[in-house]
Amino acid sequence: MSLLTSFNAGVSGLTNAQAGLNTTGHNLANTKTPGYTRQQNINTDTYYQTFRITDKDILKIGYGTTVAAVRQIRDTFLDREYRLELGRQNFYEMQFNTQQGIEDVLGEMEGVEFEDALTGLWATIESFSLNPESITSRQLLITKAEAFLQKAQDVNQSLRDYQINLNTQIEAQVRRINEIADKIKELNLRIAKAEASGLENANDYRDSRNLLMDELAKYTAFDAYEDATGRVTIRVNNAPLVDEQNSYHMQCEKIQIKEPRLNADGTFARKPNGEIIYDIVGSSPMLTVTWVDSGFGEVYSLDEAFTTANDSDAGSLLGILTARGQKFGYYTDIPQNVKDLKGQLKQDVLNEYNNSTGKCLIERVEAQFDLLIHKVVTAINDAFAPNIGTSNGAVTGTDAKGNTVNLNLQNTKVLDVNRCPVGTDDDATPGTEVFARKNGERYTVYTVAGPMYAVDENGANIKDEDGNDILITKEETDADGNKTYKLYVYNEEDKDDVDTQYTIQNLEINQKLLENYSYLPVHGNPAAGKTEEYDMDVYKVMLAGWREKSVVLDPNTLAEYGADEFYDSLVTALGTQGNVWKDIVESQTKLTESIEDKRQQVAGVSTEEEMVSLLMYQHAYNASSRYITVIDEMLEHLIERLG
Repeated sequence: MSLLTSFNAGVSGLTNAQAGLNTTGHNLANTKTPGYTRQQNINTDTYYQTFRITDKDILKIGYGTTVAAVRQIRDTFLDREYRLELGRQNFYEMQFNTQQGIEDVLGEMEGVEFEDALTGLWATIESFSLNPESITSRQLLITKAEAFLQKAQDVNQSLRDYQINLNTQIEAQVRRINEIADKIKELNLRIAKAEASGLENANDYRDSRNLLMDELAKYTAFDAYEDATGRVTIRVNNAPLVDEQNSYHMQCEKIQIKEPRLNADGTFARKPNGEIIYDIVGSSPMLTVTWVDSGFGEVYSLDEAFTTANDSDAGSLLGILTARGQKFGYYTDIPQNVKDLKGQLKQDVLNEYNNSTGKCLIERVEAQFDLLIHKVVTAINDAFAPNIGTSNGAVTGTDAKGNTVNLNLQNTKVLDVNRCPVGTDDDATPGTEVFARKNGERYTVYTVAGPMYAVDENGANIKDEDGNDILITKEETDADGNKTYKLYVYNEEDKDDVDTQYTIQNLEINQKLLENYSYLPVHGNPAAGKTEEYDMDVYKVMLAGWREKSVVLDPNTLAEYGADEFYDSLVTALGTQGNVWKDIVESQTKLTESIEDKRQQVAGVSTEEEMVSLLMYQHAYNASSRYITVIDEMLEHLIERLG
C-alpha cells in the first residue's frame, strides 16, 4: 500500500464528514417545518484493491468510504396506524357535529320549543272536552292543531334543509381530495425522475407527499403502496386514486331515485339470476360521490352499517355521507313489528334497518320525528273517525260517479258509521278527520244494495259490547223517499306510496273543518240513539290512543312509547348518542396524538441529537484533515530527506 493511496481514505473521510454536516444542518434548519422527516447518512465502503493472493488468504487495500444514501427515518407501520386512526377520528367528528346540528334544529336539549306545541295541543283537547258545545272551543282546537302541524313541518323542513346543505361540505371535500391526488401524482413523477440515477433520494419531495397523504387520511381511508421507482399507488375501496402515471378524480352527482319495475300482472320484473330490475324515475337533491370515467361507479358503498372491525368508519367524507343518509326519512322506515309468531326477533328485519336508516343519523331522526307526528295525528283522527275491521269478501257497489265497482272487503277497515261521533251540522256528517292527507280522502264512499254487518275472517258477525251485530252501512233516504245504504271504506296507508301516508309532508288540516267547524265530530251518533248530546267517549278514546305505548323508537331496543313519552325519548336518545360519539372523538384524538408522538420520536428532529451529530461530524472532519496532514508530511520527508 502506497502513501498516495492512503490519501483516498482521508479524502473520503473529509467528504463523508462534510456530507454529514450538510445533512445535520438540513435537519436543524427544518426543525419546525411541518411534515419534515429527519434524514440520516448511510455510509459504506467504496471498493477494495487486491494486491496479494496467497494459498491461505487474499490481501486487499480499502479506498475509504462513501455516502450510500441519505435516508429518511420513518416507521411505515406508525404511518398506517396514524392515518387510520386520524380518519376514524374525523369520521366520528362528523357524526358528533351532525348530532349537534340536529339538536340546534330541534331547539334546546330538552326539546322545549316543539314540546310546547305538542303539550299545547293536548291541553287544548282536554279543555275542549270540558266544553265541546262551544264554537269558540272548536275554533281553538283547529287553530292549535294547525299550529302544531305547522311547527312539525317547520322542524321537518329544517332537518331536510340541513341534510341537503351538507352537499356543500361534500363538494368541498371531493375537490380537496382531487387536488391532493393531482399533487401526489406530480410528486410521484418528480421523485421517480430524481431517483432514476440511483445517486440520491428525493427526500423533500417525499416529505411533501407524506404530508399530503396525512391530509388525505382525514377525508377518506385508503391503501398505499410504493414501487421500486419511488412512485406510490393509492387505492380507495379498491379503486385507484393515484397509480404509477395518473390520478383519478371523484365527482358529485345527485342520487338517483329508483323504483322496481313491475310486470303486467303486478309482480316485480327480475333478471335471469332473480335480481329485481329497477328503473330510474328521478333524482334526489342530495349528492353522492362517484368516480369520473374510471368504471368503478360509486366511491363508497353505504349498504351496510359502519363498524370498526372492517375499518368502514374512517374519513370525514364517508362520515358525512353516513350521517346524512341516502334519502329523507319517513315513519315507515322504522319497523314496528320485529318479532315473529314465536316471539323471536326477526333478524333480517333488524339487519335491513341497521344497514339503512338505522345507521344514518339525520335520516333516522327524520323517520322518528315523522313517527311521532303519525302517532299523534292518527290518535286524534281515529277518535273522531273510528274504523272497524271486517272481512265481508266480494261486494258490489256504486261509487260517487255512479260507476259499478266490485269490492273485496277481506281484512278491510271501514268507518264504524253507526257508533262513531258525528258533526253538529244538519246532516250529522260522520267520518270527518282533523288531519287530512293532501292527496286523498280518508274514506271512499260506496252505495250498496242493502245493510251490511261487520264479519270476522270466519264469516261470523262481529258483536258489540252488548252482543249486537255491528252495522257498517249508513241508512239514508234519497229525494224520492228510497232508502240507500252508504259504506265508508277506509283508504289504507301504503308503505311504498308517500301520497297515501299520514306523513308530515303530506298532511294538512282538513279543509272542510277550516270552512265549517260544525263538521267536527263531537255529537253522539243518532243511529246509536244519541240525539243532540255530545259524545264524551271520543276524548277517552283519544286519550287512550295518545298514551298507548304502541310505537317503537328503535327496533333494536323494543321499548314502546306513547305520544307523551316519545319525543322526550327521541331527544334523550339523540343526546346519549351524541355523548357516545363525543367520547369516541376524545378517545380517538388522544390515540392519534399518542401515535403522532411516537412518529415524531422516530421521524422528528431533536435539536439536542442533531447538535451531538454536528459535533461528531466536526470531529470526524478534523480527524480526516489531520490524517491527510500526516500523510503529506510523511511524503514530504520521504521525497526531500530520503530522495
